[in-house]
Amino acid sequence: MARMSPLRNEEATASTDVRRAVLRLQRGVQRLMQAELRAVTGGDTPALERYEREYLREFRRQHELASLGDLVQAILETDVFFVGDYHTLRQSQDLARRLLERAAADTRPLVLAVEMVLQSHQEHLDAYMRGDLGDAEFLEAIRYRRTWNFDWENYRPLFETARRLGVHVVGINHLSRAGRNLQDRDEAIADALMESIRERPQARLMVLVGDLHLAATHLPRALDRRLEAQDLERRRLVVFQNADSLYWSLAERGAGREAQVVRLGPDRYCVMEVPPFVKLQSYLSWERALERLGDTDDGEEVALDQSANGLFEALVRQMARFFGVPALVNRCEVLTGLDEAFFAAVESHGALDERRVREIHLLAFGNRSCFVPELDLVYLPFLSVNHAAEEAMHVLHAALTGPTQASGDAYEDFYARAWDAAVGFLGSKLVNPHRRAVGEAEYREFLRTASRRLHEPRLAFRKLVARFVVQHLEHERMRLQGSRGRLKQIYEQDAGLVLEVSVAVGYLLGERLADTVLAGILGAAELRPLVFADPRQRPSERYFALHRALAATSAPAPA
Repeated sequence: MARMSPLRNEEATASTDVRRAVLRLQRGVQRLMQAELRAVTGGDTPALERYEREYLREFRRQHELASLGDLVQAILETDVFFVGDYHTLRQSQDLARRLLERAAADTRPLVLAVEMVLQSHQEHLDAYMRGDLGDAEFLEAIRYRRTWNFDWENYRPLFETARRLGVHVVGINHLSRAGRNLQDRDEAIADALMESIRERPQARLMVLVGDLHLAATHLPRALDRRLEAQDLERRRLVVFQNADSLYWSLAERGAGREAQVVRLGPDRYCVMEVPPFVKLQSYLSWERALERLGDTDDGEEVALDQSANGLFEALVRQMARFFGVPALVNRCEVLTGLDEAFFAAVESHGALDERRVREIHLLAFGNRSCFVPELDLVYLPFLSVNHAAEEAMHVLHAALTGPTQASGDAYEDFYARAWDAAVGFLGSKLVNPHRRAVGEAEYREFLRTASRRLHEPRLAFRKLVARFVVQHLEHERMRLQGSRGRLKQIYEQDAGLVLEVSVAVGYLLGERLADTVLAGILGAAELRPLVFADPRQRPSERYFALHRALAATSAPAPA
């Protein structure tokens, strides 16, 4: 494992101060989310609290940083591996899909066992995997809304990958027998797993099940008892995801961003890809969505907007504290989820010209958030920490330097948008250090693979965006070497294309700036003049001045 070179005492002190400031910012968001969750759920039952305490003991043991390669190798050396699932978090199901791909690349047959499908619905699952049932028919057949009801779009890629790779999929849940008691469910699921092991004894078994089930005394022990009773030996591995206590422990030691995979023991790993409050936000969003589906009046829509306003106001306060600037009196209203009131206000306001209205529509219908200072409105496509933090940073920046205004100069307006994107991404990544912008290597890889697909019109726009982003990144490097000139072929494109490219390059600049802070290279005092730059400076000068300032530090280079 690569190690950082020792810091001088003053550098170490500065790095520690920055880390503490970032942690204060993040813990403030966590406290808000926890309070909101308690208000929504009313708290846990004593039985669930006891079950969760047993789970939390898993993360008190000694641990060490590992790599994804270490984890995959450990998977290939086992017979059964459990993957913890946080049901409302898309990143959780995406990790399961990636691990499925890695395990299926081995020559040994693989079976995927999923908690989300009842064992009694196996015939419907088999039909779906054969392609005999479409998505809607499958979900209806397995009574998905009644038996699971988490976002199918998050799980669908996992099933599609299993079908493409020829992986057999089995349902292992058994609600009628297990009821609501989690320990009883462990026993029922263990029975289902034993059936799969007996039916396919040569196969490696991947089990996707709720994270709480994976404490040593829960489902793994229930399966061990059954294996021992039948005199069977199976090497097994547990893969947890995004453990809260582990996240805070690593962050306090300054290892949070490095720790994508942590080894908890010879048969236990934890993958760390999102902060705890992002998990809570995903659950709250799911709860609010269920409430809206179950209620035909506007009460739950109001509740969602109240949650979004509370989160947004807390983020504005926390960011002002982080930057050491006076607290703001927030006058913005936050609207969410294609709220008709937002679009009505935008379209009826006389201060917004046609160009500005179109830009707002492009952002909102592109599932992006936006701040409309002319109306004191913030729009979030859904309740999201990343989106809310981005717009909180925009509001703070506008309060201190003035809102961004179009000049009519295509060149300067491009960099005004890119600057706004950079500032917003900086704020969101300080809150969620695991957030990533799409990097240059990914754009180049997309262009390489898309070049083979010449007859797919839907790729044309994305290819143009990727090509212009790569060209601009090359232009930035040339500017640092003293070159001048402009990329007119970018600035003079259609508004939708210009917006996508400016946001993409701005995100990459914001990510690089955030990385210098999270690495302890820059503190809040050094950051303030860079972010809250003189508003009289032209946007292009401000943009490239920040590039030069980052180049003069040991800031991480963009990927």
